[in-house]
Amino acid sequence: MHGRPVCSGVGSVTWSPSSECAPGTECGSVIVPKDYFDANAGTASIAIARLKATKSPKKGTVFMNPGGPGGSGTRLATQQFADIIGHDWDLLGFDPRGINKTTPQVKCFDSHTDYHFFVANTVLQQGFTVGSSSNLSDPALEAQLVEQSREFLALKKSQAKLCAKNMGDELKYMGTATVVRDMDFMSKIFDGEDGKINFWGGSYGSILGAYLVNMLPDRAGFVVIDGIADPVNWSTEPSHKWPINWLASTEKTYRFYLEACSHAGPEACPLTQYQDEPFEEIEARIESFFDRLAVTPLPVPFAFRPGFLTSGAARALLLMYLERPPQWADSATALAEAMAGNGTLLFNKLATPPPASTPSYDLVRLGVTCIDSPPPESSADMPTAEDLAAEFLKTMREVSPHFGASVSVGEPDGGCQYWKFSGPERFTGPWNATLEWPMLIVSNTMDPITPIESGLRINSLMPDSTHLIIQDGPGHCSTAIPTLCTTKLIRDYYAGTLPENGTMCETAYDFFPDPSGADRPIFGLDVEDKRLLESAQAVAELLRDVRRR
Repeated sequence: MHGRPVCSGVGSVTWSPSSECAPGTECGSVIVPKDYFDANAGTASIAIARLKATKSPKKGTVFMNPGGPGGSGTRLATQQFADIIGHDWDLLGFDPRGINKTTPQVKCFDSHTDYHFFVANTVLQQGFTVGSSSNLSDPALEAQLVEQSREFLALKKSQAKLCAKNMGDELKYMGTATVVRDMDFMSKIFDGEDGKINFWGGSYGSILGAYLVNMLPDRAGFVVIDGIADPVNWSTEPSHKWPINWLASTEKTYRFYLEACSHAGPEACPLTQYQDEPFEEIEARIESFFDRLAVTPLPVPFAFRPGFLTSGAARALLLMYLERPPQWADSATALAEAMAGNGTLLFNKLATPPPASTPSYDLVRLGVTCIDSPPPESSADMPTAEDLAAEFLKTMREVSPHFGASVSVGEPDGGCQYWKFSGPERFTGPWNATLEWPMLIVSNTMDPITPIESGLRINSLMPDSTHLIIQDGPGHCSTAIPTLCTTKLIRDYYAGTLPENGTMCETAYDFFPDPSGADRPIFGLDVEDKRLLESAQAVAELLRDVRRR
């Protein structure tokens, strides 16, 4: 299929000049039906990047998704990922509907600048500020959340109207079920009509993988999902009700963070005053700071853009940091400086726009979630500001008192009731498919946003068609802290060996390293294991970068 396609219609593949591709890969696009149920709807162009197998015989193609929704998969076709999945597979990263170089893009604003002006200093950027969480029955706290929810809903309604004006019916084709059809279509092009659909996906990629194996169980081959979001909740509940499921492990992660800081001591973690200080004392100082911010935001005159730091923003940023253990030391420095009066480092995490060269696909996450989540049956079912406030308080009472209202900055969902588009297909289960080759599920014990409970749920719904690896440690997805144990089990899975269901992998990590910058050498590993671990670490860094949008 190299060179010019035979025709420019559906099914044609166009390869770009090698100078436009990452080293070692070939890149281009595949023309697919825009709507698999309406041939008259036209076509879409799916951006792809492929790293070809170097070992024979080739087993097939593994499609790859980094998460989001909004992450570009074309960057995943790398030699380091091939070290993990296997060099006898073609790795095919692709940009799902609406994303990056795939067209049509979800582009509701004219530019990055317009989008950042829109969100600047609003609840969309600053998050929901909660006064002292010590009394969740205080009517004033509920009134405060209702007021902010009114602003949130007005902004979401404006977004929806902009998207309807600038995108129109194109928004119908961004849902996860349509992306599954794209993988099915492309798999037949690259591996033939009898080839299976093989897949690796993390975070939102776990939703895509769960949809794939349950929509098309006879087509599913080797499928690995890591960092699990609950597909039942995703497809049957409106998105404002998702966080109560997502935050099931967050408080455990937060305590681990505080304990690791305490053990590291003040030179490595400036949030603590002395080594092995009780974590409750560190927590009390942080909470006191958040409570002060809730009353008096912190002026930040010397950030990338001058502004102010709210309690909502600081909590939301801490939650986002909990997902990324390699950044815990940075988070402690930024938070400690803010507590001392300088919020520049923290605020820059919010106010620094992406590089001008970054493609502007601004609301692509909503383009996916608002097709996947159930539409309100009537105007009476549309969530009000009071409904949002009640859901925040429920989540704080039942799951996460510290972060129950803090998800919206890192996971910008909501407002789907204002979207007037429905996709050609919305999958809602069943979720108990029988597979020829079991799917591999990977979950962390302390993932603060895609908890192990979601992995256990899929495992229980598909007891004979899934095997679960549990990585005992914090962070979002197992790649947050790469381990040889988990990496080898994934590699062996793609080679045809299933791990025992419930296999546990331990983690070892220096969460608050020596501030002198001295790296700890890797001892006791042979050459092959050292290379595999280094590849896993490179993949982890790549995924953090790809998901940063």
